[in-house]
Amino acid sequence: MRTAAILVSISLALACGADAGKAAPGGEKKAEAPKVQAPEAKAPEAKTAESKPAPLHLDVSHDKSGVLARAASTLETSEAVTSPALKEHLAELSHHAEKGPTNEALCAHMAKLMADKAPPAVDCVHALEHQRVHVGPEIFAEVAQCVTEAQTLDALLRCEDAEKEAERELHVKKRGSGVEPETCTKLFTHFEKLAMADAGDQAKAVEEILEEVRADILEACAEQGTRAEVDCALSAKDMQALGACQSSLM
Repeated sequence: MRTAAILVSISLALACGADAGKAAPGGEKKAEAPKVQAPEAKAPEAKTAESKPAPLHLDVSHDKSGVLARAASTLETSEAVTSPALKEHLAELSHHAEKGPTNEALCAHMAKLMADKAPPAVDCVHALEHQRVHVGPEIFAEVAQCVTEAQTLDALLRCEDAEKEAERELHVKKRGSGVEPETCTKLFTHFEKLAMADAGDQAKAVEEILEEVRADILEACAEQGTRAEVDCALSAKDMQALGACQSSLM
């Protein structure tokens, strides 16, 4: 019995000593609580690129304009020319290009979309004057609608690409009578003279616009001008008589 009591005492002493050792400074460290792992940060999702508008292709078969319509349309759609008499005489020749937006109005809209990339207003206006002669009032009316409806720079560039493509196609598909360069020069000079006389005190503005696109009108005369309209124009004594000349490609 005594032996058993001693063993019990030793066991209790060892147990108490072990507990004391754990509490004493410098003893074994208590097990640390497991660290909670922070959730992994997700990489920001890449923004979906905005889809660009599909390319626009203009049907150049819509072009019905000879050289007179091309020359009249670029003159009539300038806000620098407001002479009622001249506007009236240009209307029939230009196939009523005045029903569309002016060059200045189109440039104002384009400048908003282009922001700091926009060219000076005068350069924009000149560019549109050239385009009207290159593609004629029917095709340019479609370009103008595209520009007016554009709400982004990409959409605007889509219109520009379509216009340039139409220029190339029309340059290849010549439908005129092959009027000689000398005759085309006579036509330009005569048209300019009649238009300036009709414009009154706006004659200088008319001259400046037509001189800007002189080369384009001469090219249009050679490629899209018909013998009948050129001969008729050269015999006209004033803008009213010029209005009777056929300016359409039949």
